[in-house]
Amino acid sequence: MGGTLRCGAAIAAAAASAALGLTACSAGGTVQTLPSAPQTAAPAPSAGVSVQAAPSVLPSSITGVLVLRAYAGFWAAQVKALDSGTVTGSGLQTYSIGAALSGAYTDSQRLNRAGLLMSGAPRSNPSVTEIGTVAPSSGVQSATVQDCLDITGWHQIDQKTRQLRDPAHRLARYRVTATARTVGGVWMISDVHENTGQSC
Repeated sequence: MGGTLRCGAAIAAAAASAALGLTACSAGGTVQTLPSAPQTAAPAPSAGVSVQAAPSVLPSSITGVLVLRAYAGFWAAQVKALDSGTVTGSGLQTYSIGAALSGAYTDSQRLNRAGLLMSGAPRSNPSVTEIGTVAPSSGVQSATVQDCLDITGWHQIDQKTRQLRDPAHRLARYRVTATARTVGGVWMISDVHENTGQSC
């Protein structure tokens, strides 16, 4: 529990970078290197996707870093799926389950039906605000991630002509709240709520 810790540009990194799982903030706002992630951690996002993140974690929390790795991986996979028009090979099943996974599939299908793709990538500034246990007997952990998603550089385009097809009115920065949980010891994103009506 407790407050979030932010160190902004000091650890600004691409969400696609494996370094996201190896760096955290100390209470003084400096960067500290953490031990390598355990074997149960989800793999780092593909280096070919340019989702960017300036992550914040709970003080001295390796768990928080692993949660942010899963969150970054989810967005990297979603960018890949929406850019290609198919969820096959995107990695969404590696980083998400439940409502988060089904929602990503639905988004892909909706865009395909409209003859659209997404081009570019969002920018992310996530913070782990809470880590807890779903049920003491189960050993399943849960966490909450708060984010301000910036979609200024992420656009809807026509699948055939590649011309810009953004909605007439769209909020370029909005609040996102995500829930993560452990599945067999691996952190995965289980729910994502995008508040597209709340600027940040």
